[in-house]
Amino acid sequence: MKKARPGDIVFSIITPSYNQGQFIEETIKSVLSQEGNFFIDYIIADGGSTDNSVEVIKKYDQLLKNGEYPVKCRGIEYRWWSREDKGQSNAINQGFKVAKGDILAWINSDDFYEPGAFAYVLRKFKETPDAALIYGDGYIIRQDSKVKVLAPSKPGSFEMLLREEISIYQPSAFFTKDVVQEVGFLDENLHYAMDYDLWLRIFADGRRCLYYSKPLASLRLWEGSKTSPQQEDALFDRKKVRVNKGSSEQDKSYSFEGKIRDSEYLLRKHDRWLREYPVAYASHLRHLATMNLLAGNKKRSRYYFTQSIKVQPSLRNILTFLLSLFGKSFYRLLLNLKRKAVKDIIHSS
Repeated sequence: MKKARPGDIVFSIITPSYNQGQFIEETIKSVLSQEGNFFIDYIIADGGSTDNSVEVIKKYDQLLKNGEYPVKCRGIEYRWWSREDKGQSNAINQGFKVAKGDILAWINSDDFYEPGAFAYVLRKFKETPDAALIYGDGYIIRQDSKVKVLAPSKPGSFEMLLREEISIYQPSAFFTKDVVQEVGFLDENLHYAMDYDLWLRIFADGRRCLYYSKPLASLRLWEGSKTSPQQEDALFDRKKVRVNKGSSEQDKSYSFEGKIRDSEYLLRKHDRWLREYPVAYASHLRHLATMNLLAGNKKRSRYYFTQSIKVQPSLRNILTFLLSLFGKSFYRLLLNLKRKAVKDIIHSS
């Protein structure tokens, strides 16, 4: 197969994977089937799967080597390994360190790219050669459903991102290799918010970050997926947050532990930035208070709600705290009603 030369455009795509054999084939095909005037450097970082993942990975390795896969771009380099790693962020970073491409991205093994995504992104990078990050919209798919729900993003600034007023859907984000070399790889202390942390560092670096209203990838929500702030409609769905067997209360509390740790870590890490933007700081504190409330940590919840009011004594922060005093079940009901109202607005527009 033809190999890239200096000056050729190469997409380096990393797929971290562990025991996701039921979905990874769709992910792989969505990368390998991209069509356009570019090369693909595809790296699958498998964490030592014990299901059929490696079998599927090897299948496409062999198809490419035998020239039996219909390559629609200028060439594909397919690399993979299956070995124990230190988590998803570590696996992705291993891929980044050996990536050969000018444009980087990662796609989890239960998500997939939309047809034409790479060609569209390449065209936008050529139109704006000073861009460091280009992101678009995404679709959300539940379990094995074929029904796609549009999850739009929007343009914004560093402050808007810090205040969580914009959501960047990770599979629909592409960035340059040089900006990652400038701001650093993923923070391996983070397991849920590593993408958000990276976007913050890229925006804070002053580089040009551009949004385009174009669905570039689909995110699949299922019992084994990681939810994120961008997937709030599923965050409080018991089927989506369950990670072990036992009572539903234990399941919910356990699933929030990692998210709470990440949020507390981000508060410490970005303390300087947050203190410059009190509204953003209060928002992060309020978010932590909410997660602790729903995890059953009443004392910690009240602490973070109180801190949010001290930082920004707004009506919203005070009202949110007062509503939380009615308890977890009542607060959860309000959140579900809010999400339903937002969905109805989106679907009617």
